Amino acid sequence: MKRSSKVMAAAAALGLVSAVGVARADVVSQWDMSLTTQAPTQQELFGSLYDGFDIFNYVEPGSLLDPNTGLYATDGFMPSGWVKFSVGTTNIFTDASMTTRNGAMTWKERDTQGPGLSVVTGDDITGDNCIMSAGWMPDSPWGTDLKQCSDPWQSSKRFKMVSYVLDGPVDLTFDVEVTGTTDVYRLLQKYGNHTGQRVTGYTQEVGFLVNGQFQKANPGDGIAFCAKSGAIYDDVAPTPSTVMNQGELDSLMAHGLFGAIDKHHLSTGYFNPYVRANFGLIAGETFIATTGLAQIHRDLFGEWLPGDQMKGGFFYDGDANPYTDNSLVASCEGAFDEEAALAGAANAGCDGQWVSYREDYQLRDADGDGIVNEIAPSVGTDVRAPILVDDATIAAWLADPLWIPGYIDDLANVNINAFISVAGAESWPTADGQGNARFTIRMTPTFDAAVAQAEPGLDDPAAFVVSIDAPSTVIP
Repeated sequence: MKRSSKVMAAAAALGLVSAVGVARADVVSQWDMSLTTQAPTQQELFGSLYDGFDIFNYVEPGSLLDPNTGLYATDGFMPSGWVKFSVGTTNIFTDASMTTRNGAMTWKERDTQGPGLSVVTGDDITGDNCIMSAGWMPDSPWGTDLKQCSDPWQSSKRFKMVSYVLDGPVDLTFDVEVTGTTDVYRLLQKYGNHTGQRVTGYTQEVGFLVNGQFQKANPGDGIAFCAKSGAIYDDVAPTPSTVMNQGELDSLMAHGLFGAIDKHHLSTGYFNPYVRANFGLIAGETFIATTGLAQIHRDLFGEWLPGDQMKGGFFYDGDANPYTDNSLVASCEGAFDEEAALAGAANAGCDGQWVSYREDYQLRDADGDGIVNEIAPSVGTDVRAPILVDDATIAAWLADPLWIPGYIDDLANVNINAFISVAGAESWPTADGQGNARFTIRMTPTFDAAVAQAEPGLDDPAAFVVSIDAPSTVIP
């Protein structure tokens, strides 16, 4: 039985989860949010004016209670003041002046909640430690169980961080309780490119913010990247992700786009049904660095796409619920305008050809239940070129509310798995001598022109520079 969140209410206010019953160790207590601000909620912006009613996202007034704040759902808003399924943002600033933000923490309001990140020390079921999203376990009554490392697969466990600036670092600082021993934390992260430019890779470093300046950790300082077992990686001879288990050290694009059937996924990826698109990684004690983006992605799209240059897709909404994941059935080979597509523009907003990487784009009764609502499996680029979708089909899809044109947003995201060992905190430059210290994870998106591969059909600089200003709206 999980502990009720009421038992942990005081600790949960800023993402801290109680370490009751955990062996004494240098433990991460919470995200240090001193250089962050949370964007105003919709209720703060618009008061009680709520015109977003539909049967899927409406929140009955009084139906939900936040046990930490005592707030109830009001006028269609969640207790937090956000509209259900809307995107919340916690801005992350570079220094105490709070004027420059290189990134943000985001979440989609439902069982995931602001500020978007939490620390779990001593999972209620497994005893594991992790840094993950904030909010409630979706399979329990709302507000009764805080998210835990061991929550089920696809229960929104990953914290979602985005970068707005190429080569601009985004720092996540964590408070540590100094106890003199070692603990290991898993990073459950989704990372988004919202820099406005193509990215060839990124780096993660561990270190300390000393007098407002980042000081990278030295080998032996005690804060280190490690394997799941706690074995510390070596800066001199870093470990490649190719020799590690999936989920231990990797940076993966969404399986719905690339990948084979496995124990979690009953269908293949749309663009490639065999190979998962990823960034290769090498991990040292004080850093993790990418070694390049998978060639299956580069051959189709070039380097990593930013969130404001997404490719266009046609999705099928099999359960008639716009807030659940829809199936990608076709993609636009050319520039795509989502706003125009949703307004009914000719060719669904695609200035080129609609194609499908599936065997067929027509619905079928694949399971024999008499209901024709299944889509064909993907064949992928390793087998043949995509098939063309004819104009009459596009027109029919536009007239059917279950077929939705939109951006393929997951092309701007990767899921990151890594582990961090926490020890020796009493000797860190941030230790206060009273049992407290801090460490920082610095993340920096990078672009290397020497290795960059352009998207087919594009030339420099259009192949890489998309816009100067990062978008103001982030879709996690």
